[in-house]
Amino acid sequence: MITIITGSRGVGKTTFLLKLIDELKNKGKHPSGIMTPAIYNGDNEKVGFYALNVASGDQWELGRSDKHLDGTSYGPFYFSERGFIKANKILEQVLSKGPEDVFLDEIGPLELEKRYGFSPILPLIHNFGINRNLYLVIRQSLIYEFVSRFIGKKEYRVIEVTLENRNEIEIINQMY
Repeated sequence: MITIITGSRGVGKTTFLLKLIDELKNKGKHPSGIMTPAIYNGDNEKVGFYALNVASGDQWELGRSDKHLDGTSYGPFYFSERGFIKANKILEQVLSKGPEDVFLDEIGPLELEKRYGFSPILPLIHNFGINRNLYLVIRQSLIYEFVSRFIGKKEYRVIEVTLENRNEIEIINQMY
C-alpha cells in the first residue's frame, strides 16, 4: 500500500513518520528508506536538512540555505549532488526489493518541477510491490501531479498531518 503523508510546512510530517519508524522498529520490523529531518541554527531557524538512512541510522548533509553545497540551488537552498546520489542508490535498492516498510521524505517541487533530488528514482514507485508499504511525504499541492505521473491506477491513501493530530499514535496505527 502506498501512503501519502501531507500537511502544511512545518507541521511535523517528518517527525510524524520518524515516530512511525520507531513504532515499527519496536515491533521488530526493519523499515528502510530516506528521511530528511531539518537542521536548525542557534536561533532555532531552519537552515537545511540532512538525509537519514532509516535502516542504518547514517546521516549526511542534503540541503542548506546558509552555505553553498556541490549541487544545484532551488529557492533558498543549495543541494548536495553527492548527497542525493548516495540517497538515491539506497532508495533504488529498497524500492526494487527490500523490507516491507519503505519511507521517502520528501517529494516536492525540486523533484517534480526541477527534476532533481529524488527525481531519478520516482519511476520505480510505479512497480512497488503490492504486499509492501511505501510512505511518501508530498506537499498537498503536488499530490495530483505525483499520482498521475508515478502511481497511476494503483491504490493509495492520503493522510494529512495537522497540529491537532501529529502526536496521536492512533493515526499512526490506522496506517497498518
